[in-house]
Amino acid sequence: MLSAARLIAHQTVNGRYQSKLQMDQFPVLGHSMTHSLDSFITDSANSATALYTGHKSTVNALNVYRDSSPSPFDDPKFETIAEIFHRITNGGIVSTAFIADATPAAMTAHTADRGQYPHVVDTYLNGITNYTWTNWTGPDVLFGGGAEQFIPGKTSYKGQDYYQLFKNKGYNVVMNNTALSATSNNEKTLGIFSISNMPVWLDRNVYKQNLLGKSNSPDGKKGNATDLPGLKEMTLKAIDILNARHRKEGWLLMSEAASIDKQMHTLDYDRALGDILELDDTVKATMAKLKQLDSEKETLVIVTADHGHGFDVAGSADTKYLNAQKTDREKRGAIGTYRESGLSQYVIPGSPQDTNSLQNTSGLQYSQGAAFPANWDPRYTLFSAVGANPDHRENYQVHKSGPRLPAVNTTAAEDDYIVNYKDAVTGFVVNGTLPVNNAQGVHSLTDVPVFAEGPCQEMFGGVYNNINIFFNMAACLGLGRPNK
Repeated sequence: MLSAARLIAHQTVNGRYQSKLQMDQFPVLGHSMTHSLDSFITDSANSATALYTGHKSTVNALNVYRDSSPSPFDDPKFETIAEIFHRITNGGIVSTAFIADATPAAMTAHTADRGQYPHVVDTYLNGITNYTWTNWTGPDVLFGGGAEQFIPGKTSYKGQDYYQLFKNKGYNVVMNNTALSATSNNEKTLGIFSISNMPVWLDRNVYKQNLLGKSNSPDGKKGNATDLPGLKEMTLKAIDILNARHRKEGWLLMSEAASIDKQMHTLDYDRALGDILELDDTVKATMAKLKQLDSEKETLVIVTADHGHGFDVAGSADTKYLNAQKTDREKRGAIGTYRESGLSQYVIPGSPQDTNSLQNTSGLQYSQGAAFPANWDPRYTLFSAVGANPDHRENYQVHKSGPRLPAVNTTAAEDDYIVNYKDAVTGFVVNGTLPVNNAQGVHSLTDVPVFAEGPCQEMFGGVYNNINIFFNMAACLGLGRPNK
């Protein structure tokens, strides 16, 4: 996916990129294997567990060895890097997902069932009780979506008001970007900005009409969450707070661009690529922030993924030609491979004179010169796909009206997913390769890149198991030190 992100956001001249991703500029690149304990395809819970603990686990399990009992809470547990690091100082958790989702949850939760979302939120505040390890007092920073687990009611833990419970333990609570920017850097801060997952970069910045009518305001009053921070804003504010509170002792921050995965599941490649570029922009801003704080030489920055999706690009699609054809077989003639793939049209701003642009407007030139496409809707787009998918239709154009829903269950049979007749209506049908009870794409076996810069960066080169990322971080941070 990084190759596709680079292609649509960075221009080539005579076959040479004139700029690169910030991740491309890291001095060390490694590759991590992602298989789990009981399967060679991982889910996000046990892959995050491997990254944060050095233990392989099973699908859907967070920081436990699953046993045969029916309870999701009595399985043998092991500590996470956040809990171990808490003995020395503190850290933060940032995600564009609902904050109880697997990747952030794996910093503190211990359960055989990642779906215990209310319990996950309680562990952020109170940790795991009845265990003789770290006295957990909560992260200094907790930013993301998922207000449904904080508003008192059926979806919060024991019906409690977790906004108030966090306030009772000394947290500032903010619910929009304006408040986030203004809040003090000296106090522990909870920032919850939407119901469920936060809207993606493409909808926040280009197709802003998609923010309306969602009834997803974090206060539970059925408004629209429109004053939203992005990954960059949340990450930079987290660094400001952690630096102000723990500059001397150091700090640990996990920041997740969660919707790369979520949009890949629904085959919404444009939104996934937009969030990859937002991640890269966040990495760039983070490195600049660390330099500004004069701490870049003492801060280890690691950028990686917990799994892949089997995505790739094999050519281009002439969307004007595709839309004009009548049959599926004729529409496939719009695909250009090898020489006919041409060059990226995403880096050419749309304009009234630009016949290659279906957008035919200068409205998307906002990002010219920045690390995002100048035109998200060119005539010639990416011919891209994943290796495992449900039945769906493809026209290779950006979905302007909102995130994609490629397959729907409209038959009399339960869990029998077919092509969504409302999706990509000008495209051609692509037969699924997954069982018919799958509505989305799935994870893949591919190794994932690991970019590293800072102290101990040399430990992250080569090819290794994902559990080694934990052990390398722990060694670099000196977490194996004896009690004093």
